Amino acid sequence: MPASVLFPDQAAAVASLRADRLVLLASSLGFDAAAMTDSYLYGKLLTAEAKAQRELRVFFAPTVILPEEATQDEIDALELAGTRYAMEPAYDYDPGFFHGESWGFIQTRQKPLISVQSIKLRYPMPTMSVFDVPNDWVRLDRKYGHIRLVPGAMQFSAPLAVFVMPALGGGRFVPNMIQVRYTAGLRNAAADYPDLVDVVMKMASVGIIEDAMMPASGSISADGLSQSISTDVSKYQDVIDRLLNGPPGSNGGLRTAIHGITLGFIGGA
Repeated sequence: MPASVLFPDQAAAVASLRADRLVLLASSLGFDAAAMTDSYLYGKLLTAEAKAQRELRVFFAPTVILPEEATQDEIDALELAGTRYAMEPAYDYDPGFFHGESWGFIQTRQKPLISVQSIKLRYPMPTMSVFDVPNDWVRLDRKYGHIRLVPGAMQFSAPLAVFVMPALGGGRFVPNMIQVRYTAGLRNAAADYPDLVDVVMKMASVGIIEDAMMPASGSISADGLSQSISTDVSKYQDVIDRLLNGPPGSNGGLRTAIHGITLGFIGGA
């Protein structure tokens, strides 16, 4: 499994960074791009890719999400297969889980959703019963990470009466009762979002400039000629922010392309 999702070919990625980005920076800022090692440059690409994943809150490759209660055997099997995975707490059960129009609604922490492997309702002591939600109950809104459970007519009464209805009847909130195993992330990040590759390259370039600790202004001299230089890293960062989040006042950029439009309401009664 390659260390990078966006740049699996290390040699090609480093050559592109050096030729397409650093040569331009070196000519304007006065540092020697050729002296930088391949391992250093690739490390900067990996760092920028990890930072972009955190800022955009999305995995750049399909990633299996396990509940923290997953067994070591499950984890070992994923590692042996070279499958990317992450772990998260189980979801809380609320008495209104199947009331009204909620239809067993679960908002996954990671999105976009690719598939759901299993949903288990683990009832607490004294029974410690586990109800495996049938696959044909599951309805997905993949982009927004919404799961709704629509019970089938033939399967609804027995399992729900035995395992869920006691909680409904008592009005009990049960923490970490719903264990969801699912796959989330981007299926083909580099092909579907080519601007993502561009912004990560820019982020790596900014990291290199910061490492070089370029002065805000100065001059260089060679062959009796002098040239003034100035560096304002914040301007490079502004470009990156616009690519990630869209221009000021907009609701665009990569974040919206991946996660959809985000709405917020401010006000009071």
